[in-house]
Amino acid sequence: MKAYPTFDLLAAAFSLPRSKACEHAHRLAKALERTLRPLGVLPVRAINSLAQMQAVFAAVPVLLLDTTERPYRRAQAAVNRPAD
Repeated sequence: MKAYPTFDLLAAAFSLPRSKACEHAHRLAKALERTLRPLGVLPVRAINSLAQMQAVFAAVPVLLLDTTERPYRRAQAAVNRPAD
């Protein structure tokens, strides 16, 4: 799950149709969540404040955040595009 394989890859790996791979992946993800929640080991999904982040990562001696800006090409409005 961590590597985010495509359903096509999962289907090929387990000899399933693509649609069944999707169904099984979602069903197993829910089962995994139900198993991990009582153990208290689910990852935090959202951090809303600095204080919450400090509490979540209190046991981590060094925390590095990747804040590298990467260019993102956005589509231009149709009126600004040159005619073909």
